[in-house]
Amino acid sequence: MPIDVKKNQKKYVIDLRKKGLSYSEIGKELAIPKSTISLWLKKVKLTDAQRQRLSERRVVAARANSKKRKISLAHKIEVLKNASAKNIQQISKREFWLMGIMLYWREQLANKNKNDLYTGVQFTSGDPHLIKFFLRWLQEVGRLKKGEILFDIFTDSTDQTIQLKNKAYWSRISGFDKKAFARVYIQKRIKHQDSMSNRKKRVRRKKIIYGLLRIRVRASSMLARQIAGWVSGIQNFYWGSG
Repeated sequence: MPIDVKKNQKKYVIDLRKKGLSYSEIGKELAIPKSTISLWLKKVKLTDAQRQRLSERRVVAARANSKKRKISLAHKIEVLKNASAKNIQQISKREFWLMGIMLYWREQLANKNKNDLYTGVQFTSGDPHLIKFFLRWLQEVGRLKKGEILFDIFTDSTDQTIQLKNKAYWSRISGFDKKAFARVYIQKRIKHQDSMSNRKKRVRRKKIIYGLLRIRVRASSMLARQIAGWVSGIQNFYWGSG
């Protein structure tokens, strides 16, 4: 008696569907067009347990695909970052000077340092790379000595152990002695409403593990005015004096 291959395939398709496989998974397993599978399964009714199993498999598959996409994206980002990093071969003294001006300009806008022309240069960040850069900029461009640079740490923790860790961290990052970080200010945690933008703010705060470090330059109102002049020069170059 000849074997009805098509009938056997249809039965196998129905069995796979009842086991919780999706149309795509069945098609991939048996190399059958999705349209054929849809036709064969049109009148097939699943039990509640089978539908639940199918739903669970979809969730698992979605998570697996999401994880694969994240890994793939992370790899692409890393490749692009590495390729882009090679574009920076050398930074000239002039480029270094301009980078510091732009960074301080951004700092003024972000933290509204309008009084620095009278009170002196201040720079605040939780990013160790920016702190290292600006300290080097102050010493090379501003020709400042270590004794002219002061520090303040801002943290939301009153725990002495955490504060000591913060001081040790910023001491290592900056190359300054731990004694230079005696001034610690406690910032109260602000309670936000449960909105998306505020949740993002809380996530950003959590990432600043060692608090914020403020760099202050002793008796530096003249340097602040000089930087302001450089900023004006950049503005005039691109947008005119008007």
